[in-house]
Amino acid sequence: MQLQTDIRTWQSQATPGSFAGVRDWEKFGCAVPAPKLAPSMWVKLFNPPTAFSFDEAWLLCECSEEQWLAWIPDYGEILLSTHEFCATKS
Repeated sequence: MQLQTDIRTWQSQATPGSFAGVRDWEKFGCAVPAPKLAPSMWVKLFNPPTAFSFDEAWLLCECSEEQWLAWIPDYGEILLSTHEFCATKS
């Protein structure tokens, strides 16, 4: 029981250098304000689909205001929400 309490405490606390939220990704290299998204643009994924896939995706086309069809090297095509990535600096 003590271990579970310690884990919950550890996960809920933000430590210096950790990603406590999406806004902290600007320190990781995401542009703020975000550049306009466009096809043929690389974006940084917050959570890659597998541990073995790349952490960047190539935008193919916009499917809706908040969804893009993208291609991830060593994974393939994927439908991404705009909340799942940020534009990388060029």
